[in-house]
Amino acid sequence: MAKQTEFLGIEYQEGTLDEKGSQLIRFAVNLAIGHEYGARLHLGRAREAGASEDEIWETAVYALRPVAAQVKNLAKKIIDDDPKYGGSK
Repeated sequence: MAKQTEFLGIEYQEGTLDEKGSQLIRFAVNLAIGHEYGARLHLGRAREAGASEDEIWETAVYALRPVAAQVKNLAKKIIDDDPKYGGSK
């Protein structure tokens, strides 16, 4: 049953998400911030809630995408700026 709650001034219904989805999101967030303990904790809870290996890997890829995009953009900027590669610096 969802419970009205508040976090940082945001009011929401905690418990609206199903347990598996909630744990997969928490797993992805912990992966994205590099928090190994939290990632392991929520991975285990997601598995307990019935997450399949395909769902877990899909979630991991979603966590990787923003980071991969940042790395790609930074690499492109640095390489494009390098005079060895026709850059302006």
